[in-house]
Amino acid sequence: MSGGNAVAGEGIAGLLFLARAFPQRLIAQREHRWLQLRREKAPADLEGQTVLIAGGGAAAAAVADFARALAMQVTVAARDDAHSPEPFDVLLARAQWLLIVADDAPRLDARRIALPPRGAGVVNVASAGLIDATAMFAALSSGQLANAYLAGIAPDSPLRTLSNVMFAAVQ
Repeated sequence: MSGGNAVAGEGIAGLLFLARAFPQRLIAQREHRWLQLRREKAPADLEGQTVLIAGGGAAAAAVADFARALAMQVTVAARDDAHSPEPFDVLLARAQWLLIVADDAPRLDARRIALPPRGAGVVNVASAGLIDATAMFAALSSGQLANAYLAGIAPDSPLRTLSNVMFAAVQ
């Protein structure tokens, strides 16, 4: 598998893992209890949801193709707003999902982490340095962000204490 395909595969895995409530399912399994996701608590289907894929290259194209196959609304944006249909911050403010797949993606500082709609999810399979970890912790703790799948998080990071965070296998 090429580097771009491996990164794309990890990003897709992260999206599906979070979207289908696998973190909660794994916790319930470890606690030897049945997790019943009734209609009102069941994860929303990805069809029709908006995903912003941040970064360029083969990985972004592969993730975009997969998301389109799930009937998601897809936008791809690299660092340069000139190659995006709208400025990154405008796209981010509408995104129910943000998938960061390449190091040319715009950095998520505290201001940007607050832009997505409440309950959005973040998948980062690029550099951990693209995300302000302190702001990400606050957003995930408060429910501003529902969940995250993150690469390259330090072993002693407070993010590792949150039950709504999973860690990517890529570094």
